Amino acid sequence: MTIAIQGLLALIEQLLPLVAGSNAVLIDSIISTLSGFLPFIVQEISVLYGPIKNIIAALSANPATTADQLATLQAMDKAVDDAFEAAAADTDAGT
Repeated sequence: MTIAIQGLLALIEQLLPLVAGSNAVLIDSIISTLSGFLPFIVQEISVLYGPIKNIIAALSANPATTADQLATLQAMDKAVDDAFEAAAADTDAGT
């Protein structure tokens, strides 16, 4: 599953330049896709942290992103950070 999610995130990252200045509907579609995969992303956060953070940052910086979308992205960003910190703490506790 991790490989499939990595492929999906890589595809989204490649599409981000095309989304610049795009309409909110396309951004909403990307956010919805990421939200659907977030439970799987969090399970593999050590591998997927960088790509998901890059996507969240790019969409957050897009001027077409609405306030509601930005709030969703901020919540997603916090969930990703929390999962990464928890994984790091688990790793530290295991050593």
